[in-house]
Order: sequence, then C-alpha cells, then structure tokens
Amino acid sequence: MWQRLAFALRGIRLIAHLLLGMVLVGAVGLARKRLRPEPLTQWWNRHLFGIFDLRIRVQGEPVATGHLTVANHVSWLDICLIAACERTRFVSKSEVRHWPIVGSLATAAGTFYLKRGRGGSRPLITQLIPYLQDGGSLTLFPEGTTTTGESVLPFHSRLFAAAIESQRPVQPVAIRYGRSRDGRNIAPYVGDDTLLFNIMELLRNPGLECEVVYLAPLMAGELDRNQLAEVAQAAIETALRRPVSADLPQDVAAYREDRAAA
Repeated sequence: MWQRLAFALRGIRLIAHLLLGMVLVGAVGLARKRLRPEPLTQWWNRHLFGIFDLRIRVQGEPVATGHLTVANHVSWLDICLIAACERTRFVSKSEVRHWPIVGSLATAAGTFYLKRGRGGSRPLITQLIPYLQDGGSLTLFPEGTTTTGESVLPFHSRLFAAAIESQRPVQPVAIRYGRSRDGRNIAPYVGDDTLLFNIMELLRNPGLECEVVYLAPLMAGELDRNQLAEVAQAAIETALRRPVSADLPQDVAAYREDRAAA
C-alpha cells in the first residue's frame, strides 16, 4: 500500500514538474536575448532527479572553460544527468524539435539540432564554433544511439571538428547506472522500450544509482577528428571497466595502452 502511494505521489510531482518546465519554456522564449538557458536547465534537471530519487555520484569535474563533452549513451536520462552536473547545451537529431513537450523543453534549453544526411553536419559545426569560443559547454553522444551500457559503440567523428576548429578541449565522460533493488537493469532506453514504460519503471524503483566520471580533457589541436573520437571512446571504455573511484589513465597514450590490453 505504501509503495503504491509513494509511486502515485512521485507521478504527481513529475507531472507538476513538467508543467513548470513548460512555464519556463515560455519565460525563456520571452526573454531569449537576456536569459541564458543553461542555469535554468541545470536547476530543472536537478529537481527532476529528486523526484525520481536517483542518486548521482560524480567523479572528477567538468572543464571550467568552453569545451566539448562527449559521453556514452544509455538512456534519455543521460541528458538530464549531465545537465544536472554542468551547465551545458546538447546536440540532438532534428526530429526531436517536433516531439510533444520534449521538443519544447529541448529547444528552450538551447539544443543544437543536427539534420541527418549528407552535408548536414557542416552547417551545425558553423553554429557550434562561436558558442564554444564564447566559453559554452556543449554535450554530444557520438555513438548516435543508446546501448545497454555494457559496451560502447564506435564514435562518429564528424562533430569533433567543432572542437578542433574552435580550439577547445574535448572531455570524455563515462556514464554508468546501477541496478534496481531486484537486480534488473532498468535504466537503458533501448530496443522496443517506450518512453512512458521506462519512466514508469523508474518511478516504481527509486534509489537507482547514477555514476558520472569526468575524465582528463583531450586537447583538440593535437589530434584530428578521427583520433579524437578514437581516444575519447577508449577513455570511456577504460572508465567503465574500472571499479567506482578507481584511478584512471590521464593521457592519450595511457588510454590507448589500456584499450589494447583489454
């Protein structure tokens, strides 16, 4: 009985928080030139994690100046998780712009949209360069899709060019989720899962642990985009193989050696 009541209360709080998000969407729209969305996005996502009772453990810290954050992709939660940890904007596929509620929240948060297909990345890179040069943090998920979190798919390298051309560092971030109390891996949003089903599972299973590991930044000028993608992927794979709070390699050569030895 108590568990059902707690589930219902979390659901009501979530609906109220979404409504508040839509109010903030309107506020950002009215004051777009005077109001940066990143602080509001961080505040909103921190409260969202409180509603789900998700426990965030952070190792390391984000680069203080303009940079490109690249992370492995497990769930829609990844976006909320990184947004709760740092003031950042995201890159998303252009279709998200038109999704109900989600599209409005993403656009208000300053999301940059990528038009898929040949030639779609260059116009986006042109938008990203001044944002990074102005000190902005930008996050993308180079796998291009979600996984169960047990492995990392090859990183697409095209958008790494934004870091190279703006002369800003790339910071790999490893994301890992714990299991529910009954041992299930409920965080991944993959396959035939629906967003509503995934949200309901998370509401029914509070206390899930979420680990974010900020790794040593990579200097974009020292590597080309393919090398940056390769090393960033290796760094994240290394972090995901190590126990929580373990010492991690701190340079390009060490990441590559660790990957080769695995």
